[in-house]
Amino acid sequence: MRAIAVYIILLINSAIIPVTGYSQYLPETSAMGERSLAFRWGDIAMKCTANDTERFRPRPTITSRYLALIWTAVYDAWSRYDDRCEPLYLTAVQRRPAGDRNISNKEIAVSYAAFRSMLMFFPDDSLLLSNMMLQLKLDPSDTSLNSNTPVGIGNLAARTVSSARLYDGSNQTGTENGINQQPYTDYTSYLPANTVDVLHKPGRWQPKYFSDGNGGQFAPACLTPHWGRVKPLLIDSANQFRPIPPPAIGSQKLNKEIEQVVMMQANLTDEQRALL
Repeated sequence: MRAIAVYIILLINSAIIPVTGYSQYLPETSAMGERSLAFRWGDIAMKCTANDTERFRPRPTITSRYLALIWTAVYDAWSRYDDRCEPLYLTAVQRRPAGDRNISNKEIAVSYAAFRSMLMFFPDDSLLLSNMMLQLKLDPSDTSLNSNTPVGIGNLAARTVSSARLYDGSNQTGTENGINQQPYTDYTSYLPANTVDVLHKPGRWQPKYFSDGNGGQFAPACLTPHWGRVKPLLIDSANQFRPIPPPAIGSQKLNKEIEQVVMMQANLTDEQRALL
């Protein structure tokens, strides 16, 4: 999902601000030009992600989902002011007339989509997010859903994407299988095949010790083992492009492949050894 989010950022950035060389990648204070609005919101998203990590420890599956949905909402809002692009979820909102398809309206719509989406996922960073809106001279309290205005389209995009993905298998509400739990809690009753100290099954996941930064160590539990049940964002199935698994340890196929590698290495020519 993180890769999808980055792609959407780049797509929107290239559409909102014309690209001259590489100036859009440079620091905001660069003499060659300022970063685009999409990149500025990207910076805010990264700060919120860092703060989320401080509060809850690293949880890359969850924060990757946040980023993907934030930028999907941004893309959907922007698409209503583009000549050709179609939204992923905001299909009920018509494309704006040609006269409305200007940079100002795009930036307003994008900003409200980003702001509302981040506010849903990072409520503890509401001050940071509101300050960003104020810097842009936009009203963070404007909750209009008027689909004829950029403010309304941005707010609608955030709401529509969030609603569409609320029950996508991630257990955002903590109510999967009718059980009230903390958000994103595993609901598959997963138990690891290995313990942190004993490897029972080499082909299965094993917990590992990590430093706690204070001279001790801890072994985190498996992170969101239910994530295989999350509905993919842009593909039909999580298995759609997944390669076949490698041969199992101890299998005849793996033993044969190991033997092939050993024989190849034993019979390398001097030239082949030099190349390696």
